[in-house]
Amino acid sequence: MIQLIINADDFGLHPLVNQGIIKGFTEGCLTSTSLLPSGEAFDEAVALAKENAQLGIGIHTAIVGGLKPVSNPKDVSSLLVDGHFPETYGEVVKRIVSGQIDFNELYTELDNQFRKIIDTGLPITHVDGHQHLHVLPELLPMVISLCKKYKVHAIRLPGEFYPFLNGVHSLKRLIGKIGLSNCAERSRQLTTSAGLWSTTFFWGMMAGGQMDQVHMNQILNEVGKSTGSHEIMMHPGLDTTELSNHFTWGYHWQDELATLCSWETKQQILAKGIKLINYGNLYE
Repeated sequence: MIQLIINADDFGLHPLVNQGIIKGFTEGCLTSTSLLPSGEAFDEAVALAKENAQLGIGIHTAIVGGLKPVSNPKDVSSLLVDGHFPETYGEVVKRIVSGQIDFNELYTELDNQFRKIIDTGLPITHVDGHQHLHVLPELLPMVISLCKKYKVHAIRLPGEFYPFLNGVHSLKRLIGKIGLSNCAERSRQLTTSAGLWSTTFFWGMMAGGQMDQVHMNQILNEVGKSTGSHEIMMHPGLDTTELSNHFTWGYHWQDELATLCSWETKQQILAKGIKLINYGNLYE
């Protein structure tokens, strides 16, 4: 059997992202999303999640992307630059390696992020991380500990097949993918030993934020070749122009939403005998 989770990251980031995610779920093939605890549209996302109970909800930890902390900034000052997290994972890694980050403060912020989402009362299916930093060796033990504390049973391991370029020819993105994929695969023994479930395969890192129909077709062809569980990461939204005025990540939100809702995507999933699930189905 081929099982597939199609997960939208950044639920709660902005109302246009929230609306895109709900449309991708109600009109497309989206099955899961990850709730951003520091997102400015967090409360709206929680309300929408409660109205769409079959949509899997995960915790989207974030210590990057120029976002604000959940904690009081004075309590986690070593994580911040001008009151916000650094923009890129490269900056975060440099700060960790150089000893600028206080790990007690890092745990405090992650704990507060978990608790904020758990306190909504939503059933939580999994945890993942903005720019996948949850699998860094310095963060993973904290995330595992918090999963045990808050009874979260699954974790994303973003280990995309190294040679799979998905039509994206960016050396910088490829280097980042290889590094994070390596961390993910090294993490698997620890997460499995901790009793956490994960998909066998992960897709969407190379085409992250750029998942149009061509990229989706390539991924679904790969999914159709391998039995087991898969995740495809998506970033849908309603208005790319407006969202690009707020976030400088270069995402193609509308293209991703159109791909989720397209007849072609739905037909390929059906033709390949792929069963759509969310993370909660992995450990039912």
